Amino acid sequence: MNVQSPDAARQRPEKTIEVPVHRSAKATPNALVAIMPIPRHMREFEVVAVYPAEAAAVTRGRHQLHRLMVHTGLSAIADAVILGAHELMANAVTHGCRGEAAKAFTVKVIHSGGRIRVEVQDPSSRRPCQRPPSEEREGGRGLFLVDALAASWGVERGPGQGKTVWMELDVPTTACVVLPVPPGES
Repeated sequence: MNVQSPDAARQRPEKTIEVPVHRSAKATPNALVAIMPIPRHMREFEVVAVYPAEAAAVTRGRHQLHRLMVHTGLSAIADAVILGAHELMANAVTHGCRGEAAKAFTVKVIHSGGRIRVEVQDPSSRRPCQRPPSEEREGGRGLFLVDALAASWGVERGPGQGKTVWMELDVPTTACVVLPVPPGES
């Protein structure tokens, strides 16, 4: 996922919103709300990445997804998105690519209509299923986590014999900006 935008600094916002500002305990609480412009890079986007079917790729995907969430101003839901996406990617590596000719999975992240949608496509047509948690099994809880985190999730037939497992999370309508206190202010 390429989250770099060389012209992001030159983009002008089209509207502004009121954003609660949290300052450190040393700061004087004189400004509780700041009017902050909504930059273009925080608007709707679609990012696609292809990863090899290996555990290290899941970690790399998590880090890239975290950078994307921060860069696009979606830090408020970053942890939930990353945890759910991690489970979907791990399932793709563990179950969706095992025994298949294609040894890669695709991750698509879409921010549109007030939602974040994460899609993970793998070459297997075998649908995932939630198994009851067991104290004897180490794994098997990933889809329960996705179900708990996501507003909705599901499985669609993919191109060819593969499938796409997706989850959607609502994007908060207000943003919270943490401003550092300049040196010398208390």
